[in-house]
Amino acid sequence: MSKITNVKSNFMNWGPFVMKTKVPDYIIKKLKTEGTKAKKSYNHALAGHLDNQYLYPEKIQKEFYTDIHPIIQAYRNGHCKYHGIEELNVDLQADDLWVNYMQAGDFNPVHTHGADYSFVLFLDVPKQLKKEQDKFEGTSAKPGSLMFEYTQQARPRWATTGKVVLPETGDMIMFPALLQHWVVPFKSKVTRISVSGNLRILNKDKLPNDYF
Repeated sequence: MSKITNVKSNFMNWGPFVMKTKVPDYIIKKLKTEGTKAKKSYNHALAGHLDNQYLYPEKIQKEFYTDIHPIIQAYRNGHCKYHGIEELNVDLQADDLWVNYMQAGDFNPVHTHGADYSFVLFLDVPKQLKKEQDKFEGTSAKPGSLMFEYTQQARPRWATTGKVVLPETGDMIMFPALLQHWVVPFKSKVTRISVSGNLRILNKDKLPNDYF
C-alpha cells in the first residue's frame, strides 16, 4: 500500500486567458438603442460575411469604455494571475466599438483582431436560436455558437484546444486579440445582436521586453 496520503500540486496554466462575465442591463439597453442610430458601415474593416455592421459614434464609445472599466481591470487582474506575471500598470486605448446584426445564413469565418485585447458583448440572443440549438443533432458546434480555437487539434480528453460558447443576452467574453475565433451560422429567421471592440496597450516601450 502506498504511503502517500496528501498530494500537493499546482496547475500549470498555458494557452490564452479568456474571461466571461455579465454586463448590467442599462448598458445593454443603451447600446441597443444607440446601435439603431449608428449609420457608419464598418464592413470594410471586418471579416464577417454580414451586411449590417456599424461603428458607434465616438461619444458613445467613450461612455461605454468608461462604464466597463471595472470589467477591463478584472480581465487584467485575471490575465496576470493566470500567467503568473507581475501586474504592471498598462495604458490602454480603445480602438473602436461596433455593432453586428447577424441574420440567418450570415457567417463570421475564422479570424483574429487587431490591438491587444478584444471582446464580444451579446445584446440580444433570440429564444428561437436557442430552440434551433436544442434541435441540432450534429457533432460540430451548434448554430450561433462562438468558437475559440488554439493550436492544433488533439484528442478531446487529452488536451483542450478549442472552446465552444453558447452565448446568452448580456454575456461579455474578453480575450487576447490574436486568439482565433469564428461564429457558426444559423437558420432561424431572427437577428442576433452583438457588439465588439479592441483595446491597445500604449506604453509597451516602458514595459519589460518579455512582458507580452
